[in-house]
Amino acid sequence: MPKGNLAYDLSVYEPRAKQAPKPQEPQIKMKKNAGHVRKESAFKIFLKAAFILAVLCAVLYSKVESNTLFNEIHSLEQELKNLQSENITLAAEYESRTSLKNVEDYAENVLGLKKLDKSQIEYVELESDSVIEIVETEQKNIFVIIRNKINELREYLGA
Repeated sequence: MPKGNLAYDLSVYEPRAKQAPKPQEPQIKMKKNAGHVRKESAFKIFLKAAFILAVLCAVLYSKVESNTLFNEIHSLEQELKNLQSENITLAAEYESRTSLKNVEDYAENVLGLKKLDKSQIEYVELESDSVIEIVETEQKNIFVIIRNKINELREYLGA
């Protein structure tokens, strides 16, 4: 297309002047089904009231359940305290029954055992020295060494 001497309309690019809005006259509109609107709004109110009532009932039910659980927790804590005190009483009774005096009394009266007299003691004399010699053998196997170390550890721990 050849460029020519065409005139451009620059007014297209100029900002347009804002027109002031026309003042509107207040209009009153009449609804044809005024009675039907009341039924619909009454139905909505009924639904809202039913929803609020359901939420209120749910909140009250949760409060009743939490109160029931708190009462159960309290009764279980009280039972725990009673059992702990009974445990302390039974432990003290057990300690008193297993005292040295009671064990000696049981051994004498029930089992018929008596204390040692000096006449019952016998002394034994050995003619040789009471020295025990342990001969160490040379251990060449690593598994034997590990087994011996484990046995020494068991003896040390008293197992």
